[in-house]
Amino acid sequence: MEKFFKLLVGCLLGDAHIRRNKDGSESYITFEQTINHKEYVLSLYQILSQSGLKLKEIKYYARDDKRHASVNNSIYFRTEATDLLNPLANLFLSVNEKKIIKSDIEKYLDPVALAYWICDDGQLVKRGGITLCTDSYTLPEVELLIQILENKYKLKCTIHIKKGISGNEYHRIYIGRKSLYEIKPLLIPHMHKYLFIQIA
Repeated sequence: MEKFFKLLVGCLLGDAHIRRNKDGSESYITFEQTINHKEYVLSLYQILSQSGLKLKEIKYYARDDKRHASVNNSIYFRTEATDLLNPLANLFLSVNEKKIIKSDIEKYLDPVALAYWICDDGQLVKRGGITLCTDSYTLPEVELLIQILENKYKLKCTIHIKKGISGNEYHRIYIGRKSLYEIKPLLIPHMHKYLFIQIA
């Protein structure tokens, strides 16, 4: 399980979610992507099946995204609840069980975690570089993540604003083309051939 910890950190920075069971003794992680990223999810499922975590079967369904007035056809799976995941729950969950970003995430954001964060939550942009869709985080959390990326990897990052259908604004991290190219050698070894982010 220890060797998969950073991978899970990367996924949890992205679209994965962690929750505790009712009595708080165990935790589980859910993974969801659009069906366009099916190969990534299948590869992730295969990798995690070797981690010692028990996984529930993969499911497919449609989910309304009210933020952008769209319907996402999704592929989804989750782990069984286990106390092995409690350290990750402590890292990512607030006292009211909300997913948050804490300053100590920096020590866990190694190249494996960064690669899976990009694969889980990244979008290439036409002019080069990549956008991390940090829509669920507050502006201070996004600013903290940028500070960590700049301090730890010398990445040049800016904030891009995405507007939802209701007028709400979501803050996303843009990593510039030059920075992405410079850090590429650290990331490529951890990216599966089916991953939807192609930065090679």
